Amino acid sequence: MKDEDVMPVVLAEGQHEEILASQILPTWTKDAVPQEQPVVVLVAGPPGSGKSTLCELLLAVLNRRGGAVLIGRDLYKAAHPEYGSLIQSDDRTAGVRVRPDVLRWQAEVEEYVRQRRFDAVLETPRADPEDARVTTRAYRAAGYRVEVVALATAEAETQLSALDRYLTQVSEDGAGRYVSWDNSDQCSRNLPTFLEVIEAEHLADRAMVARRDLHVLYDNELTENGSWRDTPGAPQALTAEWARWWTAPETWRFRRQLASAQQQLHPAVIAEERRLAVAGGLERAFALAEPVRRIAQPLTVPPGVDYHRLSADEHTWIFDELIVPSYLSNITPQDQPVALYVMGPQGSGKTRTSRALRRALRQRRPTRIEGGTFKAMHPDYRQLLQEQPRTASARIRADYRRWQNMAEAYVQARRGDLLIEIAPDSVAHFLDGARRNHRAGYRVELIVLGVRAADSRLGTATRCAEVARLGGTPRFTSAAAHDVTFSVVADAVRAAEQEPHTVSSISVIRRDLTAVYRGERTLGGAWARPPQAGHVLEAEQHRLYTPAEAAQFLATLQGVQSELPQYRSDLVEIAALAWPLMPAHLQPRSLASTVVTAALPVPLQQGSGYWPLSSWERAA
Repeated sequence: MKDEDVMPVVLAEGQHEEILASQILPTWTKDAVPQEQPVVVLVAGPPGSGKSTLCELLLAVLNRRGGAVLIGRDLYKAAHPEYGSLIQSDDRTAGVRVRPDVLRWQAEVEEYVRQRRFDAVLETPRADPEDARVTTRAYRAAGYRVEVVALATAEAETQLSALDRYLTQVSEDGAGRYVSWDNSDQCSRNLPTFLEVIEAEHLADRAMVARRDLHVLYDNELTENGSWRDTPGAPQALTAEWARWWTAPETWRFRRQLASAQQQLHPAVIAEERRLAVAGGLERAFALAEPVRRIAQPLTVPPGVDYHRLSADEHTWIFDELIVPSYLSNITPQDQPVALYVMGPQGSGKTRTSRALRRALRQRRPTRIEGGTFKAMHPDYRQLLQEQPRTASARIRADYRRWQNMAEAYVQARRGDLLIEIAPDSVAHFLDGARRNHRAGYRVELIVLGVRAADSRLGTATRCAEVARLGGTPRFTSAAAHDVTFSVVADAVRAAEQEPHTVSSISVIRRDLTAVYRGERTLGGAWARPPQAGHVLEAEQHRLYTPAEAAQFLATLQGVQSELPQYRSDLVEIAALAWPLMPAHLQPRSLASTVVTAALPVPLQQGSGYWPLSSWERAA
């Protein structure tokens, strides 16, 4: 049922005036004092936007001038003699039925305030443009400074907050102040037009737009010559905030509030008719949140879910507006394009290898595809690095991996060469991408970095120290994440050897770019010689250090220890991985001989048997 279909309950004139004089005016204006230069602040926003909180704050500020008046239609409903019975019989229409008297009381309170030049905070939910003209001009004519604050709260939040408030009131009092969908939608639709009229017709001395948490998004003021200090733009600031994509904490709070409201819909707490109305409103609030909220993703640790997955619209916008112009705008088409993969575990030297390859291939100008580039484009990445550096990448992996795939497809469509750095977390991670490029008509080549586990882990520590030295947030790859990739690389190479036609050549190189193996397919698709890349790679992963390599490793480890004392246990693990491969003179010393312990019979007590005693105890 729409509001206009509800039959109002109108008081007799005498009763209306008596309630105004004996209850409303004494209650709401008793502490106010006249001002030489009075101020009225209009707080505009739909129900549930946070007006009450802001009004209380503004009232406290104005009270410092001696005393002010809070004005709002909801303040006077309880004074209506029929309201109590109406709200108990049908709380969804009670407010509408007493609205004629309530609106008259509000207008009469405002007139009373203007005549006595009281400061005032005026709550205006509907923000009707015509009412704005009448109201602001009346205050201006009475000598008031007029200020307007509009609350830019997303529609999903306003509807959920209004329903949550209603449920709380029902549980406490048996009835509550229900806001119909029609009323809420009309208030939201009116607000941009209301602000446009305020600025276009100079109806206020100051116009502001703020979030629910009181963060100011827009602030403009009339100068002495009657023009706005800045270009008017309050409606644009409002609608931009409504369309703003939520952060992970905002999505989490909304989801928790929604779950809390749903828990209050138990049949033992709320009647069926009310429950159905509120349940529909909650589903509507959830639907309104869809375009702006984050997507939930599962975690393996408590609380089991987070909201760092971007919405589809935000994900696409970042790719189109940030990634493409920054990294994909200089593609050189090729008749026979190549997708060159540089594979290795974290810290193996992929970035340095890629730079060397780009210099060698500068005539073809390959487009570099690397995960770190796309991680940095995620709005949560830097914050996650500060809070949880070891899981930051995993929390945003779904988004940045998808950007990588989109970037590859973007370059493929323009037939440019690809230079892809990859630390695979599974064989499929590599093969899926290689197959896509092969199907797109690309020659796929693979360069694998054959490094020891200790060297690649030390590489991640060195990179972490370099970032910390530059004042950035260091990212120290965990041993578990590194070990997964390290173990997968050899399997991925063997799979590439066995996969028919997909990978045209495989090379194994060392960290210093020394080539140790190359295998290539013939035109028929067979390998020119029996494939040995997997075997060569594993041999490189366990190759003994030369004296020069060992000295360099130990010098680097010692330097990193002084810069990253918080990761001492990781560095000890790295050293332990390297020791078995070190030259003999650097191996930990072992004892030339050992004393074998043996139990000897020793009398426990005189005449009561024997107690075994080891030889070293006996010697002591």
